[in-house]
Amino acid sequence: MPARASSVAPPVSEQTSVLVRRVLATLPERNIRISQLLVWFGRRSFGGLLVMLAALGLLPGIAVIAGLFIIVVGLQMLAVFRSPLFPKFVRGRTVDVNLVRVIGGKCLTFIEGLEQFVKPRWLAMTVPPIPNLVGAVVMMLGAVIMMPLPFSNLLPAVALSILSIGQLERDGLMITAGLGAAVIALAIGVLIGYMAFGSVMFLLGR
Repeated sequence: MPARASSVAPPVSEQTSVLVRRVLATLPERNIRISQLLVWFGRRSFGGLLVMLAALGLLPGIAVIAGLFIIVVGLQMLAVFRSPLFPKFVRGRTVDVNLVRVIGGKCLTFIEGLEQFVKPRWLAMTVPPIPNLVGAVVMMLGAVIMMPLPFSNLLPAVALSILSIGQLERDGLMITAGLGAAVIALAIGVLIGYMAFGSVMFLLGR
């Protein structure tokens, strides 16, 4: 049975940027297992993983895979898992350390910028059923990020990052802002998808 989350989000003992910086400083010289990255993020695995997946979702050729993982993570958040649960063959896979450093560095810059405005507040937005709602929204954002259309993944990735930071730092105001950004991103994503579908049907003469 997968572990389930408690009704109250865990307290944050250090800023997320400090945690990310420490993780980057302790990376091995070569490859690292995905399971080790999840262990380092501990109870904040969902937020930390989503921030990195949001960054990956902006990279051409990787967005589809990143979006699929985002959907899986969102489903587990919806099911109130305590931390991400992946099959053994996924946890055992290794990731190139240089790629982790590049993505981690980009995430760190973004996180440090947001942390100037982030602090624990509006805690009612950090306890159930809000995390379940966030999980459902994350799944939808992942689906839009998977769309192989130009610029369709930018706004969903930004919204996902804001939601993730809000979750990591127990900032209900940031979570609210992330949900608002997600609504806009999803609406634009649906519009882009509809226009793309209409263009294909027009070219096919239907």
